[in-house]
Amino acid sequence: MSGNVIIQVIKEPSQDFPFVVINKPKGLASAPLTEGEDCALTQAINLFPQIKNVTGKKAVEYGLVHRIDTATSGILLIATEQEAYDKLLADQKEGKFIKTYTATVYNAQNKNIKTVIQSRFRPFGPKGSMVKPVFEDGTTSDLKKCGPKLYTTKIEISGTKAVCSITEGYRHQVRAHLAYLGCPVVGDRLYNPHYQGEENMLFEAAKIEFTNPVTGKIVTISL
Repeated sequence: MSGNVIIQVIKEPSQDFPFVVINKPKGLASAPLTEGEDCALTQAINLFPQIKNVTGKKAVEYGLVHRIDTATSGILLIATEQEAYDKLLADQKEGKFIKTYTATVYNAQNKNIKTVIQSRFRPFGPKGSMVKPVFEDGTTSDLKKCGPKLYTTKIEISGTKAVCSITEGYRHQVRAHLAYLGCPVVGDRLYNPHYQGEENMLFEAAKIEFTNPVTGKIVTISL
């Protein structure tokens, strides 16, 4: 572990807000593969050890409510109490946890687009490093290899600027859906065929909206 804290704390936990909200920089993983590995969550735990009181989806993830890709910067939410974590995960399954992403996209025709994409996904590319949206009219092979669940992305594109929102998310969901539209994220080495190399991916987890399980009030946090 590097020992260098490079996350930014946006909101600290309190009696009425049993969560830590951080801004994760590009290039730092959200969660560790093994206990203590340097990542956004480990750095947050060093600042707020009560995160370890929560049992998460995986033992090393503790109160981490959701992930964002290593190459993506932006907001992460981490619970510090088990009851709050469990309630928020239940809300997430009911579509009550909304995540909004902003991106600069490649848009050759400078189109303005407002749409909703819903698809299943299957692993794709070398060693499953990518994902591929699969629709009802997909190939037999794709339909066999995809999962049963549908994932929805709301997308608004104005020129090269995109704003996308999701509830439950699949790995690379927004990036893959933007690429499917022909508007891949600038600097996305996996999904943008125009990627030049050494470019930063211009993609950010910019806002979250959820119900605080303690107060029952809607919380909106944005960068």
